[in-house]
Amino acid sequence: MIPESITEDAWTLLRNGDENALLSLYNHHYLGLINFGIKVTGDRAFANDCITQLLIELWDKRANLPPVKNVRGYLLTSLKHKIFFEIKSKQIRDSKLNTLQAFQNGKELPYEELLIQLQTNEGLKKKLNKAFAKLTSRQKQLLRMKFFDDVDYDEIARHCNITRRTAYNIIHDSLKILRAELYKIEKDYLEINSSTLLMIAVIFWMN
Repeated sequence: MIPESITEDAWTLLRNGDENALLSLYNHHYLGLINFGIKVTGDRAFANDCITQLLIELWDKRANLPPVKNVRGYLLTSLKHKIFFEIKSKQIRDSKLNTLQAFQNGKELPYEELLIQLQTNEGLKKKLNKAFAKLTSRQKQLLRMKFFDDVDYDEIARHCNITRRTAYNIIHDSLKILRAELYKIEKDYLEINSSTLLMIAVIFWMN
């Protein structure tokens, strides 16, 4: 059993911007977190992804983290919320993907027609190319691996000789850039929402 004082000290250091403190919390609590995640989800890889995302968010929000006495309890509760959020987000994404694969009810174009637009509409193609041009070569490489080759974050990290956290950050930032650019395109093509356009654009661009 890890003395709570150790993780309390690490938590305080994390709030003060010590990156090593985050690593210390990871080392001390990973086993408990992954066991909890597997128990809740039944999926080790998914639980591991949620833990990684949780740690990234803790670091990003370190300046606004509250003082905590029971660090283990705080981390378990945060992981539970993260898992439920990711499950709900996945359900929403799956629902959108299923909608794409069927003809839709008037407001959005069917999947096949969207692909035709992407292939034949020069104005739209130019705007999409402009959006992807804002990405670095490394960002494009990792997007291709994640969405076209269906490679998980661990394998991406090993292949690119980077940490798993760095791989996640690069892909997260890439999608953020694309969403911002595609939102501008959506205003010109009101029948296509940006989430749909993002998914199809990535697929089209990777081919």
